[in-house]
Amino acid sequence: MPNLPPPEACRGKPARFHLKAGVRLARIHDARFAATGFNPTLADRHWGGGRFDATEDDPYGYLYAAADDRCAVAEALLRDLPILPSGSRSLSKKAVAGRQISWISAHEDLTLVSLRSGRDLARLGQDSWLTKCEAKEYGFTRRWAHRIRAWAPWCQGFVWRSRLEEASLAYVFFEERCPASFEEHVDPVLTPPDGNRLDRDPGLSYLRKLLARYNVALVA
Repeated sequence: MPNLPPPEACRGKPARFHLKAGVRLARIHDARFAATGFNPTLADRHWGGGRFDATEDDPYGYLYAAADDRCAVAEALLRDLPILPSGSRSLSKKAVAGRQISWISAHEDLTLVSLRSGRDLARLGQDSWLTKCEAKEYGFTRRWAHRIRAWAPWCQGFVWRSRLEEASLAYVFFEERCPASFEEHVDPVLTPPDGNRLDRDPGLSYLRKLLARYNVALVA
């Protein structure tokens, strides 16, 4: 709870979070697209898509990122993995085919709506359901995202505690509200365009190390 329709008016004052320019963030994305590219794809109103994706009701480019590499892996790859009787999980290599890890930072300070705490969420008439519910309810969370964007026309994105890595933060940014956008950072080992691919070394070896921390094995 509460999986309820968002009210017309905000119950309180949305909490602000200031992300400083230059803070390095991680993201996992399709290698066909730039590390700093926003996704223009409109999700269905009800099915599929991500937690705070755009829909035809509120079209915008969006970019998801995480505070660190572990969170990026957890958010992008571990969302729907069942836990086996052994306590481990398995991730198919197909799930990482054509994907890469990248690092970006904003060119300027950004102001986000904070969804990091119960207090932050209560200001909106919500609780942890908004950031912790499973993918089958994302059609509802997208509707809330659109309403929050209307309540906070100043916000350039949201920040929240990752459902799968609560020690870290997840982010979404809105293209039309981030005019200065982002720049890509190059890792000394996992250098683009191919070194940071997750389906081949050295990126693949790095991914295996990150997955091991979550007791996840990469399988054929």
